[in-house]
Amino acid sequence: MAIGTLIFSICLLFSYYELESISLKYPHLMWINGPLLFAVGPFLYLNSKNRVHFLDLIHFIPVLLVFLWILPFYGKSSSEKILIIRSFYAPDQKPEIEMMQYLYVLHIGLYCLLGYFVLKKRTLIFNQYNSDETKHYLNKRSFQLYLVFGSASIFSFFVCFAADLFGVYYGLVDKFTISLLVVLIILLQVYVTVHGHDKKLEKEYKKVENSREKAFKKKNYSSLILALYELMEEKKLYRSPDLKIDEVAKQLGVPMYELSAAINEHSGNNFFNYINSLRVDELKETLLDDRKKNLTLFAIAHESGFKSNSSFYRVFKKHVGSTPKEFIAAQHDKNARI
Repeated sequence: MAIGTLIFSICLLFSYYELESISLKYPHLMWINGPLLFAVGPFLYLNSKNRVHFLDLIHFIPVLLVFLWILPFYGKSSSEKILIIRSFYAPDQKPEIEMMQYLYVLHIGLYCLLGYFVLKKRTLIFNQYNSDETKHYLNKRSFQLYLVFGSASIFSFFVCFAADLFGVYYGLVDKFTISLLVVLIILLQVYVTVHGHDKKLEKEYKKVENSREKAFKKKNYSSLILALYELMEEKKLYRSPDLKIDEVAKQLGVPMYELSAAINEHSGNNFFNYINSLRVDELKETLLDDRKKNLTLFAIAHESGFKSNSSFYRVFKKHVGSTPKEFIAAQHDKNARI
């Protein structure tokens, strides 16, 4: 992510260098950003993966091809480069190299959409086995950012293509594209990367996918659910904000995928929602406990297993249908009527 953002920033700087005609004074720096633009997408995509392999170098083949394409220009003299640059920016000229103006934004957009699908899949895996609401929210925000970035880049490509089709001076389109990409790079710079994806969980997820249908048909999970209920009542494991299903399964002495299937069959929820429902149940009791009325809402929420105010409010409203204060007021009104 850091490398992709840095390269993107350098390319934007060179775009300014071209549009403001600084290239006519220092022509040897012209189109250095050409190959680099095709490295942005792969780096952003690789950031979304759990592990980078040697074969991932294949994603950088366009960088090499564009470099070889522009290589003859790099070897020309200053005067020859200036003539090519003047021709490139002439409104009535459409040099072949102008295709890069379209292709690089499409290239970035497609790779960001690939990253979006990778992150979305990993988030679904994470939610299946991890009870951390804060990380769930960060993961969701991460793949949404990739979707926005990819969609905006592809939209920019079609704007460039349409402008060329209708004879709009591409310099104006360049400025539009650069303005759009500046906004996107600001989004990248405030990006919060994905946290805590456990490789072990992803391996276990494959076991779930392979075993769930068979397990549902042959297994009666009533005894396991009872053991889970007793464990939660006794040890209050849900109070741990980073609780993971493998920790619970280990204490129950069953495979993780079997516990996941049992929770799904019993409640129709995954582990993430099941643990949050226990936290909310405890919260509802604590909020109405006069002995704890001097505690702040966040102190009560933290005691029940929530890391932050935002995750506490979001989960509570999802499960109860009202905010904590509205819930307390409604209960007091109900008791007053009784």
